[in-house]
Amino acid sequence: MDVTLSRHRPTVAFVNLDRLAQNFEILRGRLEPGAWLCPMVKANAYGHGDSAVAARLRRAGATHLGVGLIEEGVHLRQSGDHGAILHFGLFDAMGAQVLWEERLTPVISTIDGLELWARVCKQAMSTNQERRALHLKINTGMNRLGLSLHDVPRAAEMIAANKSLHLEGVATHFSDGEDAGHVGGRTDQQLKRFMSAVQELKKAGLSGFRLHVANSSGLRGLSGGLTPERIAWGARPGISLYGLENEMSAPSLGVKPVMQLVSRIVHIQDLGRGDRVSYGGHWQASRDSRIGVTPCGYADGYHRSFTGASIVVDKLKARVPVIGTVCMDYFMCDLTDVESARVGDLVVLFGDSPSVQELADRMGTISYEVLTGISERVPRLYVDGSLPISV
Repeated sequence: MDVTLSRHRPTVAFVNLDRLAQNFEILRGRLEPGAWLCPMVKANAYGHGDSAVAARLRRAGATHLGVGLIEEGVHLRQSGDHGAILHFGLFDAMGAQVLWEERLTPVISTIDGLELWARVCKQAMSTNQERRALHLKINTGMNRLGLSLHDVPRAAEMIAANKSLHLEGVATHFSDGEDAGHVGGRTDQQLKRFMSAVQELKKAGLSGFRLHVANSSGLRGLSGGLTPERIAWGARPGISLYGLENEMSAPSLGVKPVMQLVSRIVHIQDLGRGDRVSYGGHWQASRDSRIGVTPCGYADGYHRSFTGASIVVDKLKARVPVIGTVCMDYFMCDLTDVESARVGDLVVLFGDSPSVQELADRMGTISYEVLTGISERVPRLYVDGSLPISV
């Protein structure tokens, strides 16, 4: 690996777009051929860089992409993406106008949102007769966003009575997708509520809309209990697309990590027994020691809580511990047992090993937080088959 493209500092995140495409194919293979798949690229594609990730997913066959903010959808449009983009957040009147202008498809969670979108669509139809798609999100137990079940009949009547509205999809969100394969579990109860909402929509004469329910954990959970009906439903994978899977009992999807965070040893110093390292002096040498310094810190997303984690000196395939308090721009590691380590040696902070999950466990959180926390100070270098590495 060549990290010279980062210019002044060797800390970079390699993003393997080949693996991204392979993960996409694995996830698509979990569904019935032709089933709808909407990869989520919100939060800067989970820290991987939304423009590059979106472009690669389009090449892999993604017809739809999902974002959480209107701004994220606008950014993709500005980067040259002309495909279908679903916006899963709330919006006001100005937001509804931007959604229309940027050809973003709203996933509507409230009656107010439906009214706003209907108003914009009606105004637009008066001039160009163009209908735009919308999706409805139903709250079946996540209790975050989504139409309540008692609001579904009203929403159905509004859509059926308004020729400017086109219901393309209906969605819900699992609160505990890991148990999706268990009859009587929380997800099973959510699915029953979801189907009752779908029936209300059909009673109003609405038809032809797709259903999408499964996030990454739902895909794993459902893999053990898919019915012929549910396997044809669409899915919206997020973290699994980027090669990570939270620990759970459901079968692994077989995806591989897309991002690898690397840097180099930029300084080595010898310490005597009893010498202390970093702020607060919390780490004290129990022997004569050899300490390496790496230019990555909590301002880059390498958290203070990662003290005690390990990194890999790449050429030696040796794990060494991170010691002392992680600083804003640097952290230190103990090279005492790796005598051949030298200034300039590449070190792997996470990737296949150490894994993002190891660091998440140390933080007491989930892998999502580690990935999305890698800051803009860290250049993303994209590896895409035989193409040159791009920044």
